[in-house]
Amino acid sequence: MPLSPIREITDVEVEPLEPCLPIETRAAGMLNGHDLNFAGVETQHATHSIHPYVAAINPPLAASLISHYVPEGEVMLDPFCGGGGVLIEAILQGRQAIGCDINPLAVLMSQAKTTHLPSSRTLHTYRAIEDEAEKLARRISIDDVPELVRFWYRDDSLPPLRALQTVVCRIEDEAQRRLFQTVLSATARDVMLTYRGEIRLRKMQGADLERFHPNVFAAFRKRALSAIKSVGELPPESRADVFALDCRKLTKRQSCHTVITSPPYGDDKNGVGYFQFSRNMLFWIGVSLEEQKHQREAFLGCGVDARERSVSSETLRLTLAVIRERKMAHHREAVNFYLDYLDGLKQIASVAQERVIIVIGDRVLSRTRINNGHITTDFMRELGWGLEHYYTRQLLKKRIANLGGDGGGISLEHVMVFRRP
Repeated sequence: MPLSPIREITDVEVEPLEPCLPIETRAAGMLNGHDLNFAGVETQHATHSIHPYVAAINPPLAASLISHYVPEGEVMLDPFCGGGGVLIEAILQGRQAIGCDINPLAVLMSQAKTTHLPSSRTLHTYRAIEDEAEKLARRISIDDVPELVRFWYRDDSLPPLRALQTVVCRIEDEAQRRLFQTVLSATARDVMLTYRGEIRLRKMQGADLERFHPNVFAAFRKRALSAIKSVGELPPESRADVFALDCRKLTKRQSCHTVITSPPYGDDKNGVGYFQFSRNMLFWIGVSLEEQKHQREAFLGCGVDARERSVSSETLRLTLAVIRERKMAHHREAVNFYLDYLDGLKQIASVAQERVIIVIGDRVLSRTRINNGHITTDFMRELGWGLEHYYTRQLLKKRIANLGGDGGGISLEHVMVFRRP
């Protein structure tokens, strides 16, 4: 991602976060004796590598939190399950896991990544997919592929993608269909005319575009064979209960011992662009652009304008005052996001019996740093939950796009363990 010009960032002064509940002796930035930065630790083990996801939680961090805070036999919930990182680590440790998300791509890949499937079955299905799709690609129509999607692909990539989409969607076995839809989605991203390692889509230019000649079937084959091996090596009885649900609509049916989750750092427009990241891939798994527009309305901060409601967090009030002076639209969007975020935390807190563990980074909006750790702690205290443990991680690579000079990098991630006093 091209670096934007350096512009002055305003920091709102806040007191350092300190646990307010009695805690065991611990070292700052350490958990279970591990440095939480996990430098050099493998992150693409098991099924994590089947499909990438934007701003995904660090798998070794999720594993450490689960082993330390979720007793064996207890149920844990991730209400922003995203790419399934927390859920994968939960089933690898034999925990009962529940996950939900409002993004259908997140739900699909989390289901696929946490369901064991015997390799003999999936290999047979893969060979049938490859044979039928290669024949179909020679005669399939791509006239109904929207221009908004076509823009991101070479013309010769569209027939094989359309053929794979047609064949994969016909698979009768639901678990296998989910797996190969996930593989197709990852393939669609692999052959997209975009630069890799970026949160927001940016089309290749110049020599980069001229040199890029992806082979769709070869990319699908590589992804499929790797996925088949990975899900075949999951514990035989492993499966997480994953479903599409807005976290603000959680009920006692989703009751759990502990919540471990990494919520969005900001609204979809000014923060991490989950919708833009998912849009093309969702199309290839059968979700129309029109359906996607309706789904996006459920993202935090994207619904009804909530300006008439007051903000309870002192940290947030002080920060919003600075943003308001700089750009009223950003102020309104931030208010909407954080009020939705508070509503989500209310429901999350209502279903957790023991702990709520939030992993979240700060963000920058209108050249103003927003301390998401403090804001989350203010909200949780309002809901009757105290900060039991607090850790921090340095983020060396995670970065939010500058957005015209008003966004900025993420260098610190808060890991907050809340418990009822």
